[in-house]
Amino acid sequence: MTFKDLEFMLELNGVMRKDVDYILDFSRKNGIDVEQIDDELNKMGYERIIENELESSWDDEDDEYEHVEKFSHRNKYSDDYE
Repeated sequence: MTFKDLEFMLELNGVMRKDVDYILDFSRKNGIDVEQIDDELNKMGYERIIENELESSWDDEDDEYEHVEKFSHRNKYSDDYE
């Protein structure tokens, strides 16, 4: 995770700008450690955002997409219109 990713995740979850700046400074000094960042967010009154986001990002296996059939490269024309 980069600092830009961290900043985006915090902003996306409604963390106030001054708190985002604090967390980014904290992370630059101590490294991007998920538990430490979430502990700091807890101290500021926020939920544990980072752990929850990372856990939910691995749940993509539950996504159900229907099968998509590609179009063939060869054109198929019908003579029904004559």
